[in-house]
Amino acid sequence: MPVAIATIRTIPFPGASVLVCLAACLGGLLGRIIADVRAPTPTLLLGLSPLELLVMFFATRAILRSDEPRDVGAPHIISGLALLAPSGGLAWIALCAFASWRFMFTQGQARIGFALFSVLALSEIWMSIGFKILGGYLLPLDAQLAAHTLALLGFPTQVMGNVVQVSGGNNIVVLITCASLHRMPLALLAAIALSVTALGARATLRQLAVIGALAAAGYAALNLLRLVLMGWSAPLYAFMHDGHGASLYDAAQTMLVFLVSRSRNAEPKLVEKSV
Repeated sequence: MPVAIATIRTIPFPGASVLVCLAACLGGLLGRIIADVRAPTPTLLLGLSPLELLVMFFATRAILRSDEPRDVGAPHIISGLALLAPSGGLAWIALCAFASWRFMFTQGQARIGFALFSVLALSEIWMSIGFKILGGYLLPLDAQLAAHTLALLGFPTQVMGNVVQVSGGNNIVVLITCASLHRMPLALLAAIALSVTALGARATLRQLAVIGALAAAGYAALNLLRLVLMGWSAPLYAFMHDGHGASLYDAAQTMLVFLVSRSRNAEPKLVEKSV
């Protein structure tokens, strides 16, 4: 019995701060999960991005590995009350405020974890609120890029706002979820989260800047490839938009994040030259 009790005491039970952060994430994602479950063909991840789950995992692990206090204070209670409102946007705002507050009073692993939760909340606010406000100006940019690429491949195209008319191919309408800048901040955050977790205190601003640039360029290229394939033909559109191609696209995003982080985290090996 004493051994069993001692073993239980070593299990890292989630503290109040972690529970508030995860509850806020659930509140922000719940609407999307319910919509996906009600769809005729629910997705494997219930409408969630693997990048979101990746950031949440590393943020939670970082806090649990720290000496973050596990008692409940007034900010925990206030954040919890804010989560009672049925609003995904309010949940992300509450997470951003709470994680930013804890970030200012922590060090080490806990500081990294709360920074990840805070930036995740900002990314979600951008996707759910910010991009909807500026989407009218940003969506035509993706439409123009897709049209120019299709034209280089031999498809006569014409662009009207966010609509690409493809002669001999498939007309496409670039919506919010098809835009490069919609989820690009999330891809950058996931790549940086992997790198910071691997490098820890050794991570430099220059390394993180290079990682962010590579992740942004790779994500933009992947999204452009997806738009071009959807404009190539109606069968390819169905495959990339609703079929297994959508899952492959999510997998490609995740693989990109891992490859970018791994390429920058690899330490050069010293080669000794014999005289």
